[in-house]
Parts: sequence; C-alpha cells; structure tokens
Amino acid sequence: MSSQRFVRNSLLLITIEMMAKGLGVVFFVVVARFLGAESLGIFAFATALSNFIIIPSKFGFEDLIQREVSRNPAGTYSYYWALGAIKGSISVVILGIFSLIVLLWARNDPIVLILALTFALVHSFMEFTNAFFRANQRAELELMVRFFFSSANVVLGIAFLYAGYRLKGVLSTQLASVSGAVILGLFILSRVAIRGQHSWQWRTIWRHLAAAVPFAGILVALYFSNQIGVVILSFLAGKVEVGYFASALRIFDALTLIPAAVTGAFLPTMSQYYVQSLGAFVRTLRFTLKYLFILTAPLVVITTLLAHRIIIFLYREAFAPSIPALQILGISLIFSFWNFAGQSVLVARNRERLVLISLWTLAAINVAASFLLIWGFSYLGACWAIFTTQGIYCVILFSFMLPRYLGFRKLAGLIAIPALAAAIMALAVFLLRQANLFVAILAGLAVYGGALLALGGVSAAERSFFKRLVTPGSRDLSPGQV
Repeated sequence: MSSQRFVRNSLLLITIEMMAKGLGVVFFVVVARFLGAESLGIFAFATALSNFIIIPSKFGFEDLIQREVSRNPAGTYSYYWALGAIKGSISVVILGIFSLIVLLWARNDPIVLILALTFALVHSFMEFTNAFFRANQRAELELMVRFFFSSANVVLGIAFLYAGYRLKGVLSTQLASVSGAVILGLFILSRVAIRGQHSWQWRTIWRHLAAAVPFAGILVALYFSNQIGVVILSFLAGKVEVGYFASALRIFDALTLIPAAVTGAFLPTMSQYYVQSLGAFVRTLRFTLKYLFILTAPLVVITTLLAHRIIIFLYREAFAPSIPALQILGISLIFSFWNFAGQSVLVARNRERLVLISLWTLAAINVAASFLLIWGFSYLGACWAIFTTQGIYCVILFSFMLPRYLGFRKLAGLIAIPALAAAIMALAVFLLRQANLFVAILAGLAVYGGALLALGGVSAAERSFFKRLVTPGSRDLSPGQV
C-alpha cells in the first residue's frame, strides 16, 4: 500500500471517528440531561460490565484480521466465515448464560443489563465487519456503516427520550440501530469481498483461534487498564459518582478514538513495511508519532483550560463535579495517543506476546491503583488511576521496547516545535477563557496553527507531501522522505 494511501486512509478514519463519536457524545449528553447522574451511572455500569463480558466474543479477531488480511486480501472470504462462525457461537453462549444469571440474581433491573449486553455483542459484530474494510484499505465503506449506526442511534434515541421512554427505551433504540448497521455491513462486504474457498476443518479453526489468543489477552488487559474504573467505582461509591466519572470519561474516550482511527490505517501499513522495507517502517513510525502529537497537543490545552466551560455547556451545572475529572483525563491524552501507535508497532512486528505481557503488568497496576485511589479520592481517584497507567505504559513502550526505532533525543526533536506552539496556544486560550466557548476554542486553534507554521513545525517538504494527497496522478512519496 502506498504511503499516500496510508495518510488518506488515516485522515478518512479520523473523520469517521470524529463523526461517529461526535454523534455519540451528542447522544450521551442528551441521555445525561434527561436521566440525571444516577441513571447515567447505571447506564455506564451496564456498559462497562457488558464490554468485559463480550471479550470472549471479540477474542482479538479485529487486530488479527487487520494484520493477516492486509497481507493477503484474497483471504477475506475465508477469514470472514471461519472467524464469524466462531464469534457467533461464542456470542450465543455468552448471552444465554448471562441472561440466566441476571434474571435469577441481579439486584438491578435485569432487562437493562440484558439489553446492554445484547447491544455490546451486536456492536462487536459491526466492529468485526469494519476490520475487514480496514484491512482491505476501504475506509470509505466503514464510513457508510458507522454513519448509518451513529445517525440512527441519535435520531431514534432522542425521539424515544422525548416520547417519555427511559433507560430501557434508550438501549432498545441502540440495539435496533446497530442491528441495521450490521446488516448493511454484511451486504457491502458480500459485494466487495473476493470470493474464495473457506474451510470448516477443525485444524483451520484451531489455527485461527491459536493466532488470536494473544490478541484476546491484550483485550482483557486493555479492559482492566482502561475501563475497570467504572466497575470498581460502582462498588466503592454511589451511582451518582459513577455518573460524574462517566460524563468526563465519555469525552476522553471520544478523543482517544482519534489515534485509534489513525492506527486503523497505521497497523496494516506497518505490517506490510515490516516484511518489505525496514527503512520505510522506521520513517513512517516517526512521521506518525510527530503528527499524533500535533493532533494531541491542542486537545490537551482545550480539555484542561476550558474544562469548566465544556462540562457546563454539555451537561449543565448538575455535572460541575466532573470538571476536575476532565482536566485529569485531558492530561492523559498525550500518553494515550502514543500508546496506540507503539502498541501497533509491536503487533506489526509479530510481537503481540510482548504487548500482552506488558499490558497485563499495566492491568495489575491499574486495578491496584484504582482500588487505592478510588478509596481515597472517589471518582477523581479513578481518573488518576487512568493517568498513572497510561503514563507508565508510555514509558515502558518507548524506553524499553522501541528505542531501536526511536530514541528519546529523536522523539524530543520531533515534538519540540509543536510543544512550543501548544504553549503559545495555551496562553491565548487562558486569556480568552471568559469568552464564548467556541470563540476561545477556534481562536486557540488558529493561534496554534499559525505558530506551528511560523516556527517551522510543518516543513515545506511535508506541506508538499500533503498537497500530493489531493493531487490526482501525483508521484507517491513516503512520509519518511519529507
């Protein structure tokens, strides 16, 4: 795959995530305003619990697909049917066992928990299908599926809330929306996938499962590293505190899906470069880390300096306690953005077992930190646990696992000018903090962009490279050559 196509797909996937998560935040904000902090806490708990329970169904298939199918697109049909059958069987078993348990023993409303789990399972099938689009570098097809789900979810959800339905109605509309998106994704994939043979032999199925085991372990570790705070908080504090934490975490999660979108194009590209050209592999890594920082820096400034304005604008005064939570999580963004890229590099090098070991270490740290910090600082402790975990993981990745490709001095050189531009932006935003929220944000971004260009943060060669992205028939140029 050409480097220009990698950047184009990265930009398109960022657009997809911004669109999908933007609509998701709109939906979440409306739910928060209608239901209040306590019901929002129940919603967040049900979602976090469901995301953990569906891990056996996800089983790391998405990362496996992006690595293997990107190397052999002709295997799309075979991987889809073999892995889809495994995933479907596991999902049915999970839903049946969980439904029986919550109907017999759940203290909260069991229907809410069952609906949340069913939605999470069907949503994982949408992600499963989208992984094939990413592996085949067809991000525009993922855009169609994600836009259908996001728009239907917002429209139906808001309509049901205004009609007087509560949490069950919200979850029912989510389930209907994602089901339609899965059907659309299956139809598109059936039209574009290369038809080929698929095997139902146990040996083939077992080989796929064995290859996916490290990715499944990574999923479990990521859950404990990033999402366990909601569950622990639910047991150590009240539902209202969970609602305060969830409202800030929702904004953080929406922003962290920007690097997730970039790595959706980054992982297949790096996987190819690793077997084709080590030089291109290293250059693309450095280029990506630089521009991930350029994307992150203004977000950190906005979420820390304008947290009060953002929380009040989105959730109103009732959620004012979420302001310090957003500030803590905002600082964590830089670590989170780089961690996505560093982890993808190791997966592209077939070192997912090393990722698994490091993530399980971090998961243990996060669980321990969550218990200790939540006990002392409630929902703010959950935020500090995320900050600590993300920071430690970033140090491990770039100090011990990737110094061969990117030393500290090289990394500091890449981000020095963007960091200075971000500092100038921070001063501008601080001076404008009492102005209209959108004026402060837009003015800050304008100052940041101007400072970045004036200081030479984007070189003439890089600007030329980006121009080639929109110039038909232009000669391909590697990011490392700019």
